[in-house]
Amino acid sequence: MRFGIFDHIDANGMAIGEQYAQRLRLVEIYEKFGFYCYHLTEHHATDLGMASSPSVFLAAASQHTTTIKLGTLVYLLPLHHPVRLLEEIGMLDQLTGGRFQLGIGRGGQPAEHSRFGLAEEDLGPMFEEALGILLEGLEGDLKGREGTYYDLPDVPLRIRPVQKPHPPLWYGTASSHRNQWAAEHDVNLLCLVPNARSREVFDDYREKLAKLGKLEPCIGLARQLIVADTDAEAERIAERAWKPFVESFNWLVEHLGRPAFPIAQTFAGAVEMGLAFAGSPASVRDFVARARDEAGANYLALEV
Repeated sequence: MRFGIFDHIDANGMAIGEQYAQRLRLVEIYEKFGFYCYHLTEHHATDLGMASSPSVFLAAASQHTTTIKLGTLVYLLPLHHPVRLLEEIGMLDQLTGGRFQLGIGRGGQPAEHSRFGLAEEDLGPMFEEALGILLEGLEGDLKGREGTYYDLPDVPLRIRPVQKPHPPLWYGTASSHRNQWAAEHDVNLLCLVPNARSREVFDDYREKLAKLGKLEPCIGLARQLIVADTDAEAERIAERAWKPFVESFNWLVEHLGRPAFPIAQTFAGAVEMGLAFAGSPASVRDFVARARDEAGANYLALEV
């Protein structure tokens, strides 16, 4: 089983420059301890994500590391012009020496998209159109097109990735609705839902991969884990840390006067949902083993 890091870089009271420097030191430590990949999410106009340009931060991380893979989880495609994004992907794969991992998605917080003047009903169609352009551009130059959201001439892409045919794709999901597409494109999946629901997604995905004769990519879970010398100490740390995380998670919707997102209000609530755990090394080892067996995961991304 492989382990990675899934980072938000949410506000923690530090000066932003100091927080970036701290995080870069942490990425160096993650590499030292053998984590497979550092995944960075994308958020805007909110305390939940203080690294609103994953490309910029990952470019910096590429100069502090040599072996750990670095990726987005995810680029919010409706917020990126696909031609510009293709050029950034090429740059990042070159800067990392072929370590870049390409996570893509629509985004789960429409309040953030609204800061760019986008209507919620446009997000799905924009994602689909941008994804088509992105996949074409990863394979070669773009042909001209007239789309609903993007009108393009022929575009020769001059900055190509190191990895062939392109950097590995990642997709965060809570259902099986894109599993056929994912199997056809060898996509690594990450589920942020409880083990039983993840198992349904993963079993369906493995079935589709098998029908296509495909090798199994990373099929994983995102979980928050706190480890300390004793269970009681870990639980105290977790409860203290969970409160500001929830505040960051709902900062923008509260600022806009919108309904809060359905996130557990306490760490104990997240544990009850099976999405988090705090304990001693032995207890955490048992939690990881249960998650692996119950969900059928071969990858675990630790949320920070």
